[in-house]
Amino acid sequence: MKLSLFIARRYLFAKKSRNIINAISLISMSVVAFVACAMILVMSAFNGLELLIEDLFSSFDAPITIVAKQGMQIEEKTVPFEKIQKLEGVTLIGKVIENDAWLQYNNSNTVATIKGIEAAYVKTLPTDSMVYSGEFLLEEDSANYAVVGLGVRGELQFPSSLNQPVILNIKTPVAGRRLSTNRENAFNETNLRVTGIFTANAELDKKYIFLPFRLARELYEMDSSFTSLEIQTSPSTDLNKLKEELQVLLPDLKVQTREDKNALVYKTNQSEKWATYLILVFILIIASFNILASLTLLIIEKKKDIHVMYSMGATKATIRNIFILEGVFINLTGAVIGTAIGLLLTYLQQTVGLVRMQGAVVEFYPVHIIPSSVALIFVTVCTIGSLFCLAFVPALLRKFQYNKSQD
Repeated sequence: MKLSLFIARRYLFAKKSRNIINAISLISMSVVAFVACAMILVMSAFNGLELLIEDLFSSFDAPITIVAKQGMQIEEKTVPFEKIQKLEGVTLIGKVIENDAWLQYNNSNTVATIKGIEAAYVKTLPTDSMVYSGEFLLEEDSANYAVVGLGVRGELQFPSSLNQPVILNIKTPVAGRRLSTNRENAFNETNLRVTGIFTANAELDKKYIFLPFRLARELYEMDSSFTSLEIQTSPSTDLNKLKEELQVLLPDLKVQTREDKNALVYKTNQSEKWATYLILVFILIIASFNILASLTLLIIEKKKDIHVMYSMGATKATIRNIFILEGVFINLTGAVIGTAIGLLLTYLQQTVGLVRMQGAVVEFYPVHIIPSSVALIFVTVCTIGSLFCLAFVPALLRKFQYNKSQD
């Protein structure tokens, strides 16, 4: 095996008599490097998008959310708050009221979703990064205020600077009262000043308006109930384990992690990532035929060398291993170069920003390097190329009849 390795290494770097062999070998390495680089970039881009999605939704979606299995409301007396607070990893329990409302400013109106949250829960939100204009203030002394999404502001067409007081008229439907028979009493109504405008992503910006929990409870007449519980946790908490523990405590309620709540978004990203990965693997398989072309020409050129080695006692296995290792070296060199270039480009995208995103929530296209993904790509590229060499080199040698009739 050492002899085969030595000769294969010499063949890789030695000058060939036909320049076409050098050219095809270089092309084979380049194609493998290109595919490996593309796989690194694609996987890093999808990993970056996954992190971006998580960051965007974390502003609104707590690590764990508890909702009713049937209907919309959860009775406060049915929830063992003290037992939940004692569970490992739980840092805060926030009662939330979330429901639709009719908003009006001057001659503009729209339907939005009110999210009523408690004062303690506001402190857990990344308000510094969320606030687009004004401040994230919902309560001060006995006064109530509203913080609206940037998209909602666009629908209502009030100034984003908030230099002048902006007063919204808010109407909320009352459960059990029919609009057709009791129009005047079908809604509760209040006027609130807007203290801030937030932005997270386009979908949430045009949907939500934050109100104090106490006021939301009055507007929807939910004196002893709420629509969901949002559980804040410590960073190292195993959310799936905590979810199971909460489900045991609350068998009649539905416990969801942030990933469960946005399952469609996460699954779509994962499906697209692995579908693209498989397409690139298929391209890599096609590219591996370039290595076989290079080995075919090399076998033809080294006809005399092969006969000399046979005459000196080399076995078929030795000759076969020389050309298998030659193909492996070509593939490995391409894999190393491609992986290195892919990691370099990803690093430059993270630090410098080679690809920008105009009008998006981030300035540069998000990328993220995960060592396990890089290892998977490198192993995949090396494995496919090596299997091609193992499968086809013996057939090439038999075709050109450079083997001895027997060992």
